[in-house]
Amino acid sequence: MPQVLIFGDLRHKFELDKCMVASRASTSLQAMPLRNHGTHLTTEILGIDSTHRRVKSNRGVAAVELAVTLPLLVILVFGAMEMGNAAFLRQSLNIAAYEAAKVITQPGDNEALARTRCQEILTVRRITVFTIAFSPTVTAATARGTQVTVTLSAPASNLSYGPVKFMSGKTTTSSVVMVRM
Repeated sequence: MPQVLIFGDLRHKFELDKCMVASRASTSLQAMPLRNHGTHLTTEILGIDSTHRRVKSNRGVAAVELAVTLPLLVILVFGAMEMGNAAFLRQSLNIAAYEAAKVITQPGDNEALARTRCQEILTVRRITVFTIAFSPTVTAATARGTQVTVTLSAPASNLSYGPVKFMSGKTTTSSVVMVRM
């Protein structure tokens, strides 16, 4: 009469020539031969007593997965940081150009004040290398209603901190146009 072996939640049915001999005093199982097969019912087929082998192979698999995915994750993280820094630089240049345009369009000769205001804002935001240009050149004699363009540009590498500098060699530019009062 065939016997059925039920092992835990996993129900593996095996027809055995002989019953499994399990000692209640020990946890080891002795495997008996299967009917119509020239193989033995091993503990590996049952899924027991091979946890040590599985743990070792899982460690190897985990190491390979880590070796493949870690560089991609590092590039992704540093790329996201670079894009965030580029957006911060762009916004900082927009704010500084706007503030400089507000100062330079006031009555009087305010170009030096506009440069100072721009430098204050960018220094607080840790942007040290930049160029500023006013078009047309504004003096005390510049007529009211003249459109004044303030253009700021800075290398994108100003705010790069990571080992991978995706934005090196690129320049970020911002322009603001205001009417002289």
